Amino acid sequence: MNTHTRFALAASLLGGLLTTAVHAEDLKVSNAWVREAPPTSAVNAAYMHIANPGATDRTLTGASSPQFETVEIHRTEIVDGMARMLPQKQLVVPAGGSVTLEPNGLHLMLIQAKQPLHAGDHVEIDLHADGGAALKIDAEVRPDREGDMPEGMDHSQHMQHMQH
Repeated sequence: MNTHTRFALAASLLGGLLTTAVHAEDLKVSNAWVREAPPTSAVNAAYMHIANPGATDRTLTGASSPQFETVEIHRTEIVDGMARMLPQKQLVVPAGGSVTLEPNGLHLMLIQAKQPLHAGDHVEIDLHADGGAALKIDAEVRPDREGDMPEGMDHSQHMQHMQH
């Protein structure tokens, strides 16, 4: 490969990486927090507001955290007074719009904390978006508030996660 070809190839690859990095920053996250869970709980939840000021829809394809074994996108569904957590393969943040992850709705399910978390601690979460983009966020652990979790909450599906 001659020098011009190598330079063009390197510039093309670098340009693609820079585009991905800028693309990831199109999403704006605010008010990120994690619910303080009882010490015996295997699951926890993270909430936040995600805005997309861009001109195209953005899709979150997953999330991860060095402080948890697994992070999944979930939606709470209440049927006959019982709440169930339903895993979601992705989450679309519409162009010029936003999505709020909140108690009793969409949220990130944090599974198997590597160490106990207490109010005031911080959790690092990486949001994975379309095109391989990632966005690091910092979420503060806050005390559980009454009314955040509906009566009859069904966590039975989360027991599967403990068997992995």
